[in-house]
Amino acid sequence: MNFTPYKRLTHILTATLVCLIAASCAKDAGLMKSTRVIMGTYVTITVNREGLTDDKAREAVAAAYAEVERVDRLMSTYKPESDLSKVNKEAGIRPVKVDPEVVDCVARALGIAMATDGSFDPTVGPLVRLWGVGSDHAKVPAEYEIRASLARVDYRKVVVDKPASTVFIKDKAMGLDLGGIAKGYASDLAVAALKRRGVKGAIVACAGDIRLFGVREGGAPWRVGVQHPRDKAALLTELDLTDGAVSTSGDYERFFIKDGVVYHHIMDPRTGGPARGLVSVTILAREAWLADSLATGLFVLGPERALAYARAHPEIEVLMVGLDGKLMATGRFDKLGLPAVVKVGPLGQM
Repeated sequence: MNFTPYKRLTHILTATLVCLIAASCAKDAGLMKSTRVIMGTYVTITVNREGLTDDKAREAVAAAYAEVERVDRLMSTYKPESDLSKVNKEAGIRPVKVDPEVVDCVARALGIAMATDGSFDPTVGPLVRLWGVGSDHAKVPAEYEIRASLARVDYRKVVVDKPASTVFIKDKAMGLDLGGIAKGYASDLAVAALKRRGVKGAIVACAGDIRLFGVREGGAPWRVGVQHPRDKAALLTELDLTDGAVSTSGDYERFFIKDGVVYHHIMDPRTGGPARGLVSVTILAREAWLADSLATGLFVLGPERALAYARAHPEIEVLMVGLDGKLMATGRFDKLGLPAVVKVGPLGQM
């Protein structure tokens, strides 16, 4: 049996479909750019420092990073002292009182799960760990293993009590993982911190989850490019933006090949295996938590249902690439004069 793993470092410009064109100009006199590793990934903040002293700009950036770090402390599944870890530890036993922002983020995750018929599911962790895509223990599980993991995936068994500020998981074998929404949630909080400190414009990028506002130096909008899913040196398109969030889920981000079959990391909670039907989904929305979660949810829904969802929800704009290379778009993406089809060769030959 041939088994080829592909692990790609999560980075703004190389391992995600979204790449920041304007923000890459770190030498521009009007920009201040820095990168830290938080939440297990690179977090890059680029600010327009016009009207701010260097000290004030640095203070604003530090405050933004502090928000991301706070979300990590509250919602990490790897930190045993986090609120989310405490919820998972008490699964099937009792509700756990947590920070109101944890309640808020879990409630939003459950809302997206309901809206996408469970295609986005914050309890999908057992499947992710079973397949191990992107790790050194990636495998194609046996059917009985998949069935056992699927029995531990069901967002409907999570109960949120906002007045009491508690979260309860009804099944002791289950757990919550907010990895599909927390980075976007943190980006939104970071942007709010920058605005409170007088920043005129900035981009916050948590891995491929991009939240931006305002303008860059000289009043120009930020330019965001959507990377081609099979050619990391090429873009599908570019957008000039002054507010909003962009997030992408793609089959090429983490995957392995076994016996000529590609298995990627985006799990379908309905089947227990990698979602099939799309190569990539890019979401443009007002807030990063929404773009983050829906990029996964619509990828799992598949092309027809995802396109129907996008058309029924004009608050989001979508660009999708099908397995045949067909482009499907709504909103501003649909007005860019994109080609009907792009070339999408096999993964592993990029």
